[in-house]
Amino acid sequence: MTQTDCAFKVPDFAEDRISHDFLLGGSVILKQPVDGYRVAIDAVFLAAAVSINSRRDQKILDVGAAVGSAGLCVARRLDDAQVTGVEIQDDLYALYCRNVVENDLIGRVMPIHGDINDRGLPLAAASFDQVITNPPFYPGGTRPANESRAKAHQEITADLKSWIWFCLKMLRPKGRISIVHRADHLDRIIGLLHGRAGDMTIYPIWSKASAETPLRVIVSARKGVSSPLRMRRGIVLHDEAGVYLPETNALLRSLSALPGF
Repeated sequence: MTQTDCAFKVPDFAEDRISHDFLLGGSVILKQPVDGYRVAIDAVFLAAAVSINSRRDQKILDVGAAVGSAGLCVARRLDDAQVTGVEIQDDLYALYCRNVVENDLIGRVMPIHGDINDRGLPLAAASFDQVITNPPFYPGGTRPANESRAKAHQEITADLKSWIWFCLKMLRPKGRISIVHRADHLDRIIGLLHGRAGDMTIYPIWSKASAETPLRVIVSARKGVSSPLRMRRGIVLHDEAGVYLPETNALLRSLSALPGF
């Protein structure tokens, strides 16, 4: 059943299945499953790509919020942000609610339990200033043994086209969509946004300076706007030994924005 809130009570969830972690140098408390879905740095970088330049930028929707990591980071970084997050999985939604409570963000972060394909989802079209999303990375197919991980990472209930079109539907005119995804799917993302959103910025995330192709990309665009595409230099995560570079560590541990955002 779709819920519009958690009643903001700490939900029941077996403690031995929860790890107690932190993001942004301890600024965000994060409870997440010990096994199954686990938060990656993608969520932190996605949150760091969000800025608020006016009152029309404040209402933010996180689609596929999982345990709330990206939206919680946005709310911690930006005091004016009002974040709504949609998550389909029962267990992840329960932890999302708990994370809202434990981060003292009741009233600024609103979890919603539901499926983006559900016409009864309590969200109005064109009602958000910004939408952020980390869509599933892989097409549906062979299912991993862990059901939670499969649902989080595979296009099961919605493919990338449906996902992006839902995000655009939720955006007001000239609102901004920000997506983090695999770099080898950049052509799909640009194609799905073409004619619907412009003023596009592409921000590559490289594993190492010697890498031939980026690992991830953040794509940011504005609904109904037609402006030239801009390619940023992006960020390199690791040195050749696989250790985080100082600038990467600083971004992961601070409330700073990504360079250029």
